[in-house]
Amino acid sequence: MLICIFIASAQVPAFTLNKALTANKLTALCLPVVSSTDNFDELFAVGGINENGDAKLYAVDKVEAGVPFIARVSSSRTFTDFFGVDVQSSTPSEYVLPWYGGSLQGEYINYTWHYTTILGNVGNASQLVYDICDEEDMDFEVSLENINVRRFFSQNHYTLGTASAVEKYNTSPVERRDIPNPVSIPIPHTTATTLTVSIGTAEGLSDIAVMHPSNAEQVCHVYNLIPQSTYYYNVKADGTIISRGKFHTKGHLRMIYAPSISNIRDLGGWITQDGKRVKYGRIFRGGELNGQHVATAEDIATLKSLGVTAEIDLRWAARPEEDFRGVSAFGFSETDGTFYYVDGNDWLGSEYDAPATREHLKREFEMIVNTLRNGGGIYFHCVWGADRTGYLAFTLESLLGLTTDSYFKDYELTTFSIAGLRSKDSFADRPNYFNTYAGATLSERCANYMRSRLGISQEDIDFFLSTMLE
Repeated sequence: MLICIFIASAQVPAFTLNKALTANKLTALCLPVVSSTDNFDELFAVGGINENGDAKLYAVDKVEAGVPFIARVSSSRTFTDFFGVDVQSSTPSEYVLPWYGGSLQGEYINYTWHYTTILGNVGNASQLVYDICDEEDMDFEVSLENINVRRFFSQNHYTLGTASAVEKYNTSPVERRDIPNPVSIPIPHTTATTLTVSIGTAEGLSDIAVMHPSNAEQVCHVYNLIPQSTYYYNVKADGTIISRGKFHTKGHLRMIYAPSISNIRDLGGWITQDGKRVKYGRIFRGGELNGQHVATAEDIATLKSLGVTAEIDLRWAARPEEDFRGVSAFGFSETDGTFYYVDGNDWLGSEYDAPATREHLKREFEMIVNTLRNGGGIYFHCVWGADRTGYLAFTLESLLGLTTDSYFKDYELTTFSIAGLRSKDSFADRPNYFNTYAGATLSERCANYMRSRLGISQEDIDFFLSTMLE
């Protein structure tokens, strides 16, 4: 049920499992063998540990070797009562917690584990306060931001003069860390033929998703929900509810899980300088869907299911591998205004005054406004979803009035994808350009640029702001 990636290491000599367990005491364990309710009276997985040292537990039937857990026995005993004498195993790897974030690190020498919270606080399992979720009426919190992103956000605050710190959060080997944290819904043990998990924003459970995990699964993973929201769910076995509950999604960043596409995120969730929040589900940025990287039909369908009805392709036909003029991976059309192939290479602050860039930005903004007026959502991308995509994203975020910390972090989040390092240190020419225009705020200065240099109407600017902010 718990998903953990184990890193191969040298085998250690066989050793004897010999540890006393006290009756009816919750005991933190990490064993080099598979553990089940055949060995213990109760087993609990650790769903998450919050910043206060409270650990949320939920009942399970089995735990894989090397994964930390909590056990309870009804009568005092030792390991040798129910495991063989000698066990041989490799060193346990770090287990990332599915709910609040943070991680657990196993210690075979004592058969126990210690923890690290999302903020980097370290402690032993014995220091925690355990809270066992009610299987019949569960209530838990889940951060949708993965552990690397949460640490990046919590440990850094950017100003114009602050040096970039993002590189250390995607350390060697550089790999994809742009996958969001799923909501992991526990599945009680059952021998039923059909399992159904229903999720919704109200107790009627009719408006979000219905999933059908296999009977072998003990956790159902759900992606692409809205941060800072409450959801309800139930689990049915052959039509009968065997578990129900609610969960609360935390964090603000909404990375999108569509694994064949890199670097996708919703522009929603950022807080502006005047305390408003950008709405979710309207504008998405990411990597290409065809070309050097080809999206699966399933992942394109995922983006459409999130509300995408139009595409802006920021690639440049002068590069043959980017020449997809007239070809939308979504099947959208330039004829009806749902597809725009820009055929440009706009990404430097000095280019804001270039005639071609001004023409591109005007068409891009007007297409975004028209899409929003029609109740749709838009996806814009270049190849990697980095520089040209970041250029348009920053222009929109400037008009929305994001803080300096926010727009720099949004640009640097590309570092967590396969695109590699993107540093704020090479990005400062964009905000510096808008600072040459009159206005008390970044939003006002960007609006002045749009009116005077792009010919954007005040009506379109007002509509965009009223539609995108809450």
